[in-house]
Amino acid sequence: MKQRRRAFAWQPESDTLIALATLLAFSLCYSAGTSINSLFLWLGILVFGTAIPLWTVLCQRRETLAGVGITRKFLLTSLAVSLVLGAGSAYQLFALSNAMGADFASHLVANFLVLWEPFFVFGWLYLRWERAFGWLPAIVLTGLGFMIQHLGSVQLEAAAGFGVFAIMFAIAFSLVRNLAVLWPLFYPVASGIGTLQAGFVMGWGDAGISAIVLVLQLAIFWWINKKAKSLPAA
Repeated sequence: MKQRRRAFAWQPESDTLIALATLLAFSLCYSAGTSINSLFLWLGILVFGTAIPLWTVLCQRRETLAGVGITRKFLLTSLAVSLVLGAGSAYQLFALSNAMGADFASHLVANFLVLWEPFFVFGWLYLRWERAFGWLPAIVLTGLGFMIQHLGSVQLEAAAGFGVFAIMFAIAFSLVRNLAVLWPLFYPVASGIGTLQAGFVMGWGDAGISAIVLVLQLAIFWWINKKAKSLPAA
């Protein structure tokens, strides 16, 4: 029988605590990455933002990739919505880039290569919060978590603004629970706008680093998914 999605619930499990721990640990890495050394950020992305979530869902809970928002369900609908939202926001990014003297192409590409953020915030955190507390608290908690993630790296007002953006993204994601509604067609544009508004201008060097991180992240995806398939049946 298909389980009905609930607006409110109380069903926290071990992965709920793991999600909270990864959020706090990643937030520290994010702050250290902007104030001390960027290696802390890359460590946070690969360990707390990718490996632990994937291992928890695929190996510990024995779920499929749908458990982190990677699924064919509602794929075409998600891509269509993402295309409309991305195209509708593209001019704002272009205008803001010109106003700030930023290179539009490099800034967009650098944000396009950031798969880790929608995966971590929505594929991992949002879906843990929804199962534990229901979809309505999950939307709010996702926004709060996104704000916490940026504390220490940007001003409080900017972090709160990011939290509001995350709530809007979470509403869209909650309708389909498919990451394709955000990435790769909409999130890069929206993230490009948000980073410029926060004063972060990304060049081709940043795009190159993002590409390396994406390749490492995909390698982790491949290895953990392969490991999960080799585990004996529970």
